[in-house]
Amino acid sequence: MFIGKIKINNPIIQAALAGYTDRAMRMLARKFGCELTFSGVILDTSASYKPLLEKPNYIIRDDEHPIGAQLLGTEPEKMAAAAKSMVGAGYDIIDLNFACPAPKVLRRARGGAMLAEPQSVLEIYKRVRDAVSCPVMMKLRIGIDGSNEAKENFWYICNEAAAMKVDGLIVHGRTVEQGFKGLADWEVIKQLKGKYPNTTIIGSGDLFDPHDIVNKFKASGADGVAIARGAIGKPWIFRQVTDALEGKTEIFAPDIAQQGEIILEHFELLKEIYDSRKCIWHFRKFLTKYCLSHNTIKKARKELTAIYNEEQLKETIKKLYGL
Repeated sequence: MFIGKIKINNPIIQAALAGYTDRAMRMLARKFGCELTFSGVILDTSASYKPLLEKPNYIIRDDEHPIGAQLLGTEPEKMAAAAKSMVGAGYDIIDLNFACPAPKVLRRARGGAMLAEPQSVLEIYKRVRDAVSCPVMMKLRIGIDGSNEAKENFWYICNEAAAMKVDGLIVHGRTVEQGFKGLADWEVIKQLKGKYPNTTIIGSGDLFDPHDIVNKFKASGADGVAIARGAIGKPWIFRQVTDALEGKTEIFAPDIAQQGEIILEHFELLKEIYDSRKCIWHFRKFLTKYCLSHNTIKKARKELTAIYNEEQLKETIKKLYGL
């Protein structure tokens, strides 16, 4: 799979997730074979604020390439300036978010709300593309809602973007109005790839089970898939999907001790980018998901997420996971 001139050998990538895809989560994804990761969603105004990009979580190190930055905003000039800033900070790919369904984002007419304004979407893309030399992508949903007008806007954006040789489209198979309810429509992603065979199309939505992910990937004809929620508390999913894609009879499944080691490694990685107190608070949402990966640990979820002392937390994890 190519995104611009960047060749991605493994088409299973990690999607941008606000509040989740920090360096720690990205490095664990890479550990399990993910070749392309994205930072958390960044506002255009934040991306242009130099002190923010000098914080540990935004400093790109040599072991993180290729890495993409996903930008959120509504004004072409600000988005172009933000893109230049992110490229200057070391990011290899710019992804423009016209998909986010979060209410606080929609209230400010950002993210998925932009799908109702296709000309604005395309103007932002053109300004950003002209401002940077790296690949520029778009993240879309299949419409702001299920109306005919919304569908027409979606296809108009895709048609114009393909004509302008966009470097890639990441498409989540739900409308903005749906949020994460119902099932993602991968048939639209299949239609999109069929209509624009020369455009890199990456599918997204309901990617949780390795075999199901491979089935969606193959049936849609997409160039790649972007795993988002399915990777929270389960970074080994990237290796599992690769195993399934390669037709292996045995899919990697970490035992309880291996899971404990991964959890502790995740915590240590977080300590590199956050102070101790924030690190523990931030880690709680990952712990909640990690606990779901093993039946014997589920009952201890409340116990684990109620601990705010680092040593106590690590000792409890070691005890529960038999380390």
